[in-house]
Amino acid sequence: MLTTFDKYVTRRLLHTFVLLFIAAYGLFVVIDLFMNIEAFQDVAGKAGSPADNQQMFLRIGEYYFYHLFEFFELAGPILIVVSVIAVLGLLQKSSETFPLLAAGIPTFRLLRPLLLSAAFLNLALVANQELAIPTLAIQLQTPRGSRSVEIHRVEPVYDYTNAMMLISGERVLVESQTIVNPSFSMLESHLNTQPFVLKAETARFVEPTAGGKTRRGYLLQKLTDQPDPSILTDEGRKRFIFSPRSNNVFIASELSFDELYKRGQNLHLLSSSQLVHRIRNASTGSMPLRGQSMALHSRITRPIICLLSITIALPLVIRRESTSLITNMAVCAAVLGVFYGIGQGCQLLGTAGLLEPDLAAWLPVIVSSIASTWTSAIVQT
Repeated sequence: MLTTFDKYVTRRLLHTFVLLFIAAYGLFVVIDLFMNIEAFQDVAGKAGSPADNQQMFLRIGEYYFYHLFEFFELAGPILIVVSVIAVLGLLQKSSETFPLLAAGIPTFRLLRPLLLSAAFLNLALVANQELAIPTLAIQLQTPRGSRSVEIHRVEPVYDYTNAMMLISGERVLVESQTIVNPSFSMLESHLNTQPFVLKAETARFVEPTAGGKTRRGYLLQKLTDQPDPSILTDEGRKRFIFSPRSNNVFIASELSFDELYKRGQNLHLLSSSQLVHRIRNASTGSMPLRGQSMALHSRITRPIICLLSITIALPLVIRRESTSLITNMAVCAAVLGVFYGIGQGCQLLGTAGLLEPDLAAWLPVIVSSIASTWTSAIVQT
């Protein structure tokens, strides 16, 4: 049951977070728009007519509305901790903690509303990551001022689920998830008795249906180079399905479409269920799998680190022996900055293969837990 003071601290924290988020995103929009205004002008036209200006403003509003969700995902955890430090500083400055201490209430009682508010904001971050961002993945990849996703060059990649099949092509169309002039090359393996190459005009990525009637893979349409299906083994015929009535072939594959361009670097656009599917069905080797495991573990540890940072911030801001509130807040920011650097360093070591992905993601949690225990002894009582 929250007391009146708990509700007061909760409202103050949420109010501070909203103000900081609006200020931070507003600053981001101003700087980004100042540096890239030409991109919107080139698309809308340079005639300077009212229609062109209106079109440009609509494109600007649409672009930054979609990227609001991406900015919330990136800056949200930091702004939560900064909001907590600001609220603690304001409470200490206005001497609102002294009545609590005089009544015999410990300072750590402040953690209840702070942690509950932070947990609520982290739930909003989880909902944003799992629901909003995957839904807006296409819009978040759209260039400034454009209504269509940029056409990317295909980066040839090996499909480990199909005996190192090499997939390449001329370009990819992101919105329709289509490869233009694709080429699927197979060496001799347990799927085929001799090498062959499948070429077609287009290859469309097919997502599996909920009922399992459709498999994940690529539908090659209008084949330009078709081998003899008899070279396929029994296992190969299950994965390479030729259509007898059309010049098409379906290839079952776990290789996701976005791994054909930017090498699957848009992991923040995926939901956790999609990440789990990729980890369980690794199709591009160990290096991309390591990055996917790091991303999944980081999503689990992020709210934990955020809450631990709050437990570290409270004793550092409301210290037992202090000469200046500004000094306390500066020391708190510096300490949390060091822990943030440790977290980023662990991620780099995990990505480089110097640390296991799970250890690289959970090591900052261990360090923050130790620091939280150590700083609890210096809190004002």
